[in-house]
Amino acid sequence: MRNLTELAYYHLFIFLFMLAAVWSANMVWSKAAIPFVQIVIIALLYMLYSYAIAVLLLGHWKGNARQKLLIVGLYTFVSLTVIPVIDALIYKLLPAVGIRFSRHAQSANLHRFYFNIISGYLVANLLALTVFLKYRTVLLKKENDALNTDLLQFRERALGMQYTSHFLTTIFLSNFGKMLIDEKPKDKRTKRDIIQFLAYLLEIEQSGRLNSIDDELDQLNCFVRLLQGYYGERAICCHLAVEGTAYPAIPTGILFFPLENCLKHGLISSDYPVEFSLVGDATEINLSCKNYWAPKHDTVRSETGFSLLKAKLNQLKYRNSLEILQEEATFIVRIKLNFFEVK
Repeated sequence: MRNLTELAYYHLFIFLFMLAAVWSANMVWSKAAIPFVQIVIIALLYMLYSYAIAVLLLGHWKGNARQKLLIVGLYTFVSLTVIPVIDALIYKLLPAVGIRFSRHAQSANLHRFYFNIISGYLVANLLALTVFLKYRTVLLKKENDALNTDLLQFRERALGMQYTSHFLTTIFLSNFGKMLIDEKPKDKRTKRDIIQFLAYLLEIEQSGRLNSIDDELDQLNCFVRLLQGYYGERAICCHLAVEGTAYPAIPTGILFFPLENCLKHGLISSDYPVEFSLVGDATEINLSCKNYWAPKHDTVRSETGFSLLKAKLNQLKYRNSLEILQEEATFIVRIKLNFFEVK
């Protein structure tokens, strides 16, 4: 609604511009003076058609695939009806209230009449496109400024945190973490993901905090996109297949913990991809994460760094299991959540 109102304000200038343009053309080129009320009506028609088209352009830009298809249909309808609508307006509706553009009940030269309508409609399209492009630039700048402000706030909060836990230490002391704090991405999607992920990290260590599976999957997808953006899309092979089942809530951070652990121990690249899988059916969820590893020690001690994960799993009243395997050059973490088996 706010966007439509702002577009309407833009079109007040379109009305004034067309009013001045038509009035000037009437003064310079017209042999017979056109009544001022007709000039106002012409300017209003330009404004209304331009506004309608600009609204459709805005909806097409912001809409999903179904909405875009509907908008294309609406634009086609408006375009196909512009001639009969203007014809009815000039020769039926306006004469009924005493405003006559012609002495006759029908144009004597239909081809020229139709040409004038179509050319005027094309001008309205051009005006609408000009307004839309200008307004979109303003919107993008506002959204970008708002994202940059939010990004700065969350980064300041992150920098002020004490990185004492395994989760936060691994995230922020890695090169990936430095990217989250130091770099300013150009695309809005990455900015939104960083803001969402930093906000999420502030919640992870709250004792006893639970989230729905859907919320945790959303955060997991956000983390995967950030990792793929930093390391390359082929460096993170992610397979998610979870049925739309009403699972119980789970502790925050459980789903993304194995990926986060790769930042500390893993070799992550297209040559050494991380293989992450999350599969769920009606009763349980199975998570596995396999990565090539390059730890500082010969063995990875499961009690170091995994204590927070184990503590979170211990909160659950249903049966669960955690398996940590080291197989030559690979490191594997498997988590199983049996939602309907009580401990």
